[in-house]
Amino acid sequence: MLTPSPQIIKIQSEADQIALHVRLWPVEDAIGWVHIMHGMSEHGGRYEHLAKALNDAGFNVSADDHRGHGLTGQETDSLGHLAHHNGWKKMVSDQADIISHIQNKWPQPLIILGHSMGSFLATKVVQHYANKFANQLQGLVLSASNYSAPWFYRIACVAALFERWRHGTLAQSKLLHQLSFGNFNNHFKPVRTPKDWISSDPKVVDAYIADPLAGHGISNQFWVDFLDGLADLSEPESMAQIRNELPIYLFSGDQDPVGKSGRGVIALQKALRRAGSKQVQCCLYANGRHEMLNEPNKHKVISDLLVWLQQCLQAPLVKTIKE
Repeated sequence: MLTPSPQIIKIQSEADQIALHVRLWPVEDAIGWVHIMHGMSEHGGRYEHLAKALNDAGFNVSADDHRGHGLTGQETDSLGHLAHHNGWKKMVSDQADIISHIQNKWPQPLIILGHSMGSFLATKVVQHYANKFANQLQGLVLSASNYSAPWFYRIACVAALFERWRHGTLAQSKLLHQLSFGNFNNHFKPVRTPKDWISSDPKVVDAYIADPLAGHGISNQFWVDFLDGLADLSEPESMAQIRNELPIYLFSGDQDPVGKSGRGVIALQKALRRAGSKQVQCCLYANGRHEMLNEPNKHKVISDLLVWLQQCLQAPLVKTIKE
């Protein structure tokens, strides 16, 4: 039975006591639970169509608005800024707080789904909190992800540190924006808007641009914390913290600039396998851009995801944890 609209709850962060806004889409007699971690400069409310499709398939669904994002960021007047110190680590800790709170009412097998920045966040949560969720975690889904060597992120972090020194913690560097998002539209010229790289559906792009809780800038401190976090999670020893038997599903558009037109996604699959992961499935969609869940063929993308989720639930839950 579908809920007509999500229930929004607030969960207090143990890191600094801010109120994290979380949307819940429950169903009766759920067969599983999917927790969604959204991407940079967006929010969990953009995943309602996915949540309802998952509801129809029998899954409880949760999606938070990370610190510095969505309703959480709006309430704390901090859109685009995670924290003055250790923002990435606090955001990872927030996810553990959220999952721990919800699992008291939803004991079903848990699958974590992260999109873009949320895919890195989800990976870090699985790396760092594997023991905590061992008896429930059943699978990991990474949408629009990427892999680069740790040294690449450390060099990028130096640039972010310089911009923070030059302009301040809360300032939003035009240089960092240009180095990250600035070239994404070059793959799709001629373009209609600065956000055409997100989706080939003009309605999706226009809705994103019109959304006051999406598309906002990112503080220099956010970049410092994020890039440092990416360097850490990409280290071979960090990748090896993921349980070998945990099913992992990667999907992306083969034109997504975040995933280097598919090359970064394949590199991620290889990195996970090198680290010991035995069940890493990858699906690249032809001509797809950054948000495959919002592309014109999204029904096919969601259908493929549901097939994988059903297979994932049929796999035995491996409780062994890497030391």
